[in-house]
Amino acid sequence: MGKLTDKQKQEIIASYIECENYSEVARRYNVSDMTVRRLVKNPENKDVLEKVEQKREENTQEVLKEMSKRNKTKIALIDKIFNAMDKKLDNVDMFTNIKDLATAYGIIMDKELKLKEIDVKNDNTIQRIQIINDLPEDEENGTNQD
Repeated sequence: MGKLTDKQKQEIIASYIECENYSEVARRYNVSDMTVRRLVKNPENKDVLEKVEQKREENTQEVLKEMSKRNKTKIALIDKIFNAMDKKLDNVDMFTNIKDLATAYGIIMDKELKLKEIDVKNDNTIQRIQIINDLPEDEENGTNQD
């Protein structure tokens, strides 16, 4: 493709905001992924990255909202997975693939930690410590006595 028009550049940037994937946008518009990167990271388009971050945050909040609606289902599913893993571990045989069990456990723990990380990030309470110097001053030296 030759020189891009302003309209094409705007479309490329809009597509990137939508999918956040340089390669996918490059294929869609028949340009290199480096062209997409240059357009997105161009200082003239600095608001693009802000829009991408805002969209990412909105998507995260949507997913968390949807997940919280399905909390009972999620807990029941995790119980079933743990029970199945427990049964499999009790009856280890030559057909048991320990890598599958380890992968399932890893995914569960990874997602749980990610949710905790998001909760901490969203927690706006900041604890502050105030240090008060209440030691009596030494009148001769003007320093605190220990």
